[in-house]
Amino acid sequence: MSHIVLIAINFVREQRWPILVLMLWIVVLSLLGLFIESRVAREDVLFIFKQGAVYGVVFAVFFGGSAIHNERKTRRILAVLSKSVGRGEYVSGLLAGIALSTGIYWFSMGVTATWILGGEGLPVPQLWGLILCLSVASMLSATVAVLFSTILNPLFATMATFVALVVPGVLALRFGSSWTNVVPAFSLISTLMGASLDAPLSIPWSLMLLGITEAICFWLGAWWIFSKRDIAVAVD
Repeated sequence: MSHIVLIAINFVREQRWPILVLMLWIVVLSLLGLFIESRVAREDVLFIFKQGAVYGVVFAVFFGGSAIHNERKTRRILAVLSKSVGRGEYVSGLLAGIALSTGIYWFSMGVTATWILGGEGLPVPQLWGLILCLSVASMLSATVAVLFSTILNPLFATMATFVALVVPGVLALRFGSSWTNVVPAFSLISTLMGASLDAPLSIPWSLMLLGITEAICFWLGAWWIFSKRDIAVAVD
């Protein structure tokens, strides 16, 4: 467990600049909360909140798609695995680092949105339900990206991840909504996209449970594939 924690902390330290870019959205939301008072403008703030949420999921995909490649490129992975760290611990540490990185962002966004939108028609419990929904979506997306990154370079791993996340939504438009449950990240994000200050919101707890279950399956798959890979080969 200590190895996983150390790998996660090191990952967050290495990704401090992308995390800072994410946090700039929180600053934007905070400034809007200070200077905008009308209800119409609050809808605009909700729209910016939705944009920031999508960016959080996208960053989780980029984190997952490049994590292993960056470690192999710097050869740091060899030094880590030579210190009695198992392949499963290594993958788990990277995913824990992604969870911590995005978790900082989601918590900050939740606090800011509670302050700005909580008194404007969006109930606070529902708002934090949305934050939890987005957290599950980002971790599900990250585990898919890590799975692909064990066999593909970062560019193709990221592309394959977006295809895996978007295709169920596209199929749902043609063959029925049940297709979105194949990889429910699209459905979880759509919950936020449909949020409004004037209408009650239903939090899809069953989809979140499915997302968590699939994230565990993708994590185990990444663990198994990574355990079979030759990481001593140099990468470009």
